[in-house]
This record gives sequence, structure tokens and C-alpha cells, in this order.
Amino acid sequence: MKCYFFGTFNPIHLGHIEIARQVKEQAGFDKVVFVPSFMPPHKSEDLASYADRLEMTRLAVGDENVSDIERHLRIPSYTYRTVEKLYEENNGEKINFIIGYDQFFKLESWKEPEKLKEMINFVVIPRKFQNGQVMGERAFEYFKNKGYSFDVLSINFLDISSSMIRALIKQGHDITGLTTSKVKEYIERNKLYKRMARKEFIG
Repeated sequence: MKCYFFGTFNPIHLGHIEIARQVKEQAGFDKVVFVPSFMPPHKSEDLASYADRLEMTRLAVGDENVSDIERHLRIPSYTYRTVEKLYEENNGEKINFIIGYDQFFKLESWKEPEKLKEMINFVVIPRKFQNGQVMGERAFEYFKNKGYSFDVLSINFLDISSSMIRALIKQGHDITGLTTSKVKEYIERNKLYKRMARKEFIG
């Protein structure tokens, strides 16, 4: 049984990989498939090309664990369009979809949330207070009553983000230990994110 992990992966980092590992282990999935966004509706200024983000993801987790499905779909890359295609390929059975706490509670602001509700079993990764209490326990009841299918897992996060990595690169710092060595080498070889920094400086 598969689970899908959508994201820009700009770039992919060890935090992403650790989330996938723990989700696979806790929920008993055979594999977690990473799905890099082709052209997200809300594109950031420092978004690397799809080709670069796809290649970095493949370098990090292996070709067999990455899907380039969004390359072949209409743009912008609304999640529901990709999910419709995966749902069709899965013979009409709900697909498992990793989602963070913050995004889960914004679901009804997404494009076609009713379609997503019918096609997805959400694998929710909640945040926690310092005392270990899960945030939003009452709020989960709202989505349960609305008919959303979801499971809530307990994940230990690595304190890493893609924006942190991009900022470090722009400042000329080393990113060893934040992503895989192959991804680090790819970023350095292709001068990713540094070019964006120069553009910002000139502008």
C-alpha cells in the first residue's frame, strides 16, 4: 500500500525524508512516493525549476520513490487534479496523502475540497505543545463530522526547513547535515539558490 507525499521540495531535506520514514513505519505502508509540484498556484520567487527539484528528490530517495505525474497535467498544479489522476489509477480507492497539521486545517480553502474529501485518506502530521499535547484535538472533530477520512500520527520532527537551507546558501553557509550529500553536491554543482541571491542583490 502506497502513501503520497506532495510538496515543492525546494530543496528536499532530511526532515522530509525522516517524516516519510516514520509515516511508513508507523502506518505500515509499503512505500512513500514523493510528488514534486510542477507549477504550484502560489509560486515563490526562489523556486528552483521543476527539473532541478525533481532530480534532487530522485537523488535523495531513489527513482522508484518519486512520481513526475504533475509534469503531464494541466497547470497550475492544483492538488485535486493530481489526486484525480492517482485516484483513477488506484481503481477508485482512496489514496493516502501526507499532510501537515497547518495545511490540514486549511483544507476547505483549497481548490475543490469536496473532491479531495472523496478521494483522499489524509495522513495528518500534527504539531505538539511543549508538554507533548497534540494541538487541535477538538478541531479534528470538525473534519470528522464533515466526512473527511484521516489518520493522525505522532512524528518526531527534525528542525529543518527548505527556506532555512535556501537562506543559508544565500548567505554562503555550509548545508552539510541538512540534506543528503548527493543533493548538496547537486545544489553546489548547479549553483542553485545562489543565482537567485545575486538577482535580488542586483535588483
